[in-house]
Amino acid sequence: MPKHTLSPIGTPAAGTARVVSKGQKTFNELVQKIGERREALADWAAFDAEFQRKYGNEFVPLLQQYNAVRIQLVTRLDQMHGSKDLTKTERRTVADLLIRVVGDLVQSVDDPGVADLYRRYNPMDPRAEAAMNEIGDTLSAMLGDEKTDGVFAQPTDDGVHDAEPLDAHEERARAHRQARDEYHARRKKTPRQSTAEDRARAEQDEVNLSIREVYRKLASALHPDREPDPVERERKAALMQKVNLAYGKKSLLDLLELQLELEHIDQASLDNVGEDRLKRWNVVLKEQLRRLDGELTDVRMGFQARCGMDLTRPASTKGVKRSLTNQITAMREDIRVFERDLRLFDDPRRLKVWLKEVRRELAATEDGDMMF
Repeated sequence: MPKHTLSPIGTPAAGTARVVSKGQKTFNELVQKIGERREALADWAAFDAEFQRKYGNEFVPLLQQYNAVRIQLVTRLDQMHGSKDLTKTERRTVADLLIRVVGDLVQSVDDPGVADLYRRYNPMDPRAEAAMNEIGDTLSAMLGDEKTDGVFAQPTDDGVHDAEPLDAHEERARAHRQARDEYHARRKKTPRQSTAEDRARAEQDEVNLSIREVYRKLASALHPDREPDPVERERKAALMQKVNLAYGKKSLLDLLELQLELEHIDQASLDNVGEDRLKRWNVVLKEQLRRLDGELTDVRMGFQARCGMDLTRPASTKGVKRSLTNQITAMREDIRVFERDLRLFDDPRRLKVWLKEVRRELAATEDGDMMF
């Protein structure tokens, strides 16, 4: 059976000049926006398979290689730092470079040797270190990545990652919020607050009633036990699953579309829906749109986070693909540079020249912000 979508309601017939009411206009706008969000989510879902292939087949192996060569570099720098063949300035350069590299590396790998280098060359107050660990846990949960085997874990086929448990700090914060909410709930409410809450509950009851009304009509029409024809009974059972799914999501639009699909309503019936009912429907549709917007934001930010993009700016599938491609290209170049630098450690004369270049680059930047 073909998929139906709701047409704009209140559309005037040919040769008439019917005025669309405010409620009908709002309904039409909400239906259009919900359709747009669904299309956007479908685009991201279709893009996910392509992204996972490129991320898993190209980015993750390169990241493993990138981390491995950086570990080699900081290990050699640590060995060199104690060399008597270096001047005080050269040792300072080695230490500065090591701090830059290991400071970024410790956030990407779970390696005891790297962690030890970070503590030795960049000692930190225990409270600051705890705060940094908390930030790292929060980022890991947001990015959906796990630190294993020295690199972020490769995503599973379905792209689902296990979220890390909340740490003690977050547990305490949650307990504090719960205690605060309980305290406010026990406080005596003013008459105005009580009236507002009563009104909000009444409105919510009306919203739930609107969804239940449509659901009950569909459930009554699709009840498989009332259908003697086995083929038709199977069809109705499948449709009833769709109805239950839409009802579980409180998706009024899906329920209305199923009604239209089953020809239990027609466009003329929708055109003549009363303003009171339209008002209740619009409240439900606004909530449905809000949830879709939240879902769309979460999906988009998930891709952006894994590509190191600015989460505060909107992005398209093309933008994410371009960013991932650029990261892969840049990582290949960085690996080539690191491998070239590692070869210098076997030539003391060239190594000293290289250290002078590094010192100039560090000094040329305002805060030593070099990309490693």
